[in-house]
Amino acid sequence: MTLSDAARLSTSLLPTLAAAAVRALILGGVAGLGLAAFRVKATSVRLFTWTAVLYAAFAMPVLQRVLPDLPVPTPAILQIHASDPAVTEVRGARPIPVASIERSQSISASRPLPASTGFTLSAIRWNVIAAAIYLLIASLLLARFFVGLALGLRLQRAAQIIREPRVAARIASCTRGLSRVPQAAESKFTSVPVTMGVMRPVILLPATWCDWDDAKLDSVIAHEISHVERRDTLTQRLSVLHCTIFWFSPFAWWLNRHLAGLMEQASDEAALSCGVERKLYALTLLSFFEALHRTRRRVWWEGISMASAGRSARCAEERVERILVWKGDVAMSIRKSIAILVVTLAVPVVYLTASAQPAGRQADSQSVNMVEAAQTSSTNPPAQATHTTRTTKKSSTHNSYAYGYDDNLRFVIVSGKNDSLTMSGMHEDWKRLDELKKKIQGDFIWFRRDGKPYIIRDQATIDRAKSFWAPQEELGKKQEALGQQQEALGKQQEELGAKMEQVHVTVPDMTKDLEKLQALVKQLNSSATVEQLGELQSQIGELQSKLGTVQSRAGDQQSKLGEEMGALGEKQGKLGEQQGELGRQQGELAERANQQMKQLLDEAITKGTAQPESSQGTL
Repeated sequence: MTLSDAARLSTSLLPTLAAAAVRALILGGVAGLGLAAFRVKATSVRLFTWTAVLYAAFAMPVLQRVLPDLPVPTPAILQIHASDPAVTEVRGARPIPVASIERSQSISASRPLPASTGFTLSAIRWNVIAAAIYLLIASLLLARFFVGLALGLRLQRAAQIIREPRVAARIASCTRGLSRVPQAAESKFTSVPVTMGVMRPVILLPATWCDWDDAKLDSVIAHEISHVERRDTLTQRLSVLHCTIFWFSPFAWWLNRHLAGLMEQASDEAALSCGVERKLYALTLLSFFEALHRTRRRVWWEGISMASAGRSARCAEERVERILVWKGDVAMSIRKSIAILVVTLAVPVVYLTASAQPAGRQADSQSVNMVEAAQTSSTNPPAQATHTTRTTKKSSTHNSYAYGYDDNLRFVIVSGKNDSLTMSGMHEDWKRLDELKKKIQGDFIWFRRDGKPYIIRDQATIDRAKSFWAPQEELGKKQEALGQQQEALGKQQEELGAKMEQVHVTVPDMTKDLEKLQALVKQLNSSATVEQLGELQSQIGELQSKLGTVQSRAGDQQSKLGEEMGALGEKQGKLGEQQGELGRQQGELAERANQQMKQLLDEAITKGTAQPESSQGTL
C-alpha cells in the first residue's frame, strides 16, 4: 500500500466505520430503551431483537451510503464544526466544488508553493498511522476467526458419527418440522456438548456421553437442537466478524457477549420446556463447568458450547439461578406475530438511524469560505482534494493553482499564455506537471486513463474543455467578492469591539464629596447616633447617584455600539446565505462539468486526439 493509498483509506474508510459504529450504538440504545419501556422479559423476544440489532449494525456502513440523507434538526452547539471543510465528512465521497481563486502578488510571494510539500506529508502522517493500526488489529482478529473456523472443521472431521438408536430417536423427536436436521457425533477432544456448522450443523458430544442417563441426554439434545433451530451458529459468526470490523467500538464487544448469554438462556429454557427437571438440569450444567475447569489446555474454535470457559463464574451462577427459578411460562421460540411486530418497529428505526444527518450539513459542506480558500489552495496542494474551476494569475511572479481529485478522473488543463490551470489529481500529478511544462510550450491537457498518461494538444479540444469550467470561474469571482465583503465586515466588527472596550465617559469631580464623607466617618465613634448615621447614608447615596449617572452614560454608548454590531452581524448572515447558495450552484456545475470532461477525454482517445505521453517530445 502506497502513502497515497493509506491516506485515502484513512480519510474515507475510517470515518465511515466510525460513523457506522456511532449509529449502531444509537440503534442499540433505542432497542434497549424499547425493551425496557415495554417491559419485555421473554428471552426469545430479547434475543430476536438484539439479533436484529446485530444484523443492522453489520450492514450500517452500506446503509448509511445507500439510503438518502434525512435532515434532522440539531442544536447549534453541535454544528460548530459542520461548516469547516477540513473536518466535514462527505457522504458517498462525492466531489465538493471549490470556486475559482485569484491570488494577488503579495499573497503568492509571501506563501511560496514548494514550502507546502513537507506540510502535506506531515499532515497525512497521522492518518496513515491510524489506518495502519486499524488494519493491523483487524487483520489479527480476522486471522483468529479463520483459525477458529479451521480448527472447528478439523474437530468435526475427527469426530465419529453416533448411530445409536436412542440418540437418533431423540434428535428426530426434537427436530420435527425443521428443514435442517443435525447429525450427532462423538469427539474425544471436547468435554462439553458443542453445536457447529451453519449449512450442515453437527452436535458434538464428549466421549463420556455413553454414561449419561436418559434425562441428561434429553436435556443436552433439546438444548443443542434449539441452537440449530435459531441458526445461532450463523449469528455467532456474524457477531465475531462485527467485532473484527468494529474492534474499536465497545458496543460491538458488549453485543457479542450479550447475544452469547441470551442464546444460552434461550436454549436452557428450551430444554426445560421439554420436561427436564430443573435441579437435574442445573446439576448437569454444573458438571460441564467442572469439566471445563479441569481441562487446562483449550483451543479457540468457532462453535456454540453448552458451557463456555470464557464466561465468568458470576455469569455461570446467574445462569444456574435462572434455571432454578424458572416458572415454565416462557415459550422456547418466538411467535411469528411478535417477530413481525419487532421487524415492523425496527425498519423505521434502522432507516432513521442510518440516514439521519444534521440539518444544513450538506449545504455547509458545499459552501467554502473564499478568503480561507485563497490562503490555502495554492500554498498547500493536498494529497486528495476536490474538483475545482480554473485559476488565473494577476500580475504575480508566482503561479496560483487549484486542485481537485477523483479516482476515475485525473487531468490537468494548462494555459500557457496566462500560466493558469485546472487540475483534478494528486500531489504526484503536480510533480509530473512541472516536468511537462518544461517540455511543452502553449496549451495542453494531461490526463490518465486506465493507468496510462495521455497528452492533448488540439486547441479546439482544449478550448472546449476550458468552457466546461468557465461557469464555475464566474461563480468563483462572485464568491471571492462576497468573501471580500465578509472580510470588510469582519474588520468593522473588530473595530466596533475595540471601541466597546475603550468606551469612557467624563467622571465629575467628587473630591469634596469624598472629603466630607471621610470627615463624617472620623466623627463617628463606636456608638454613633441615629442622626449621624442618617447623614452618613445620605452622603453615600449622593455619591452612588452620581456614579449611577456616569454608568448610565457609558451604557448608552455601549448600547449604540451593540446595535451597530448587530447590524453588521445581520449583514454577515445574509452574505453567508449567499455563499451557501453559490456553493450549491458550484456543486451542480462541477458535477455537470465532471460528466462533460469524462466524455471529452473518451472522445479524444477514440478519435486519436489524445496521444500517449511517451510519444511527446520537446514541443
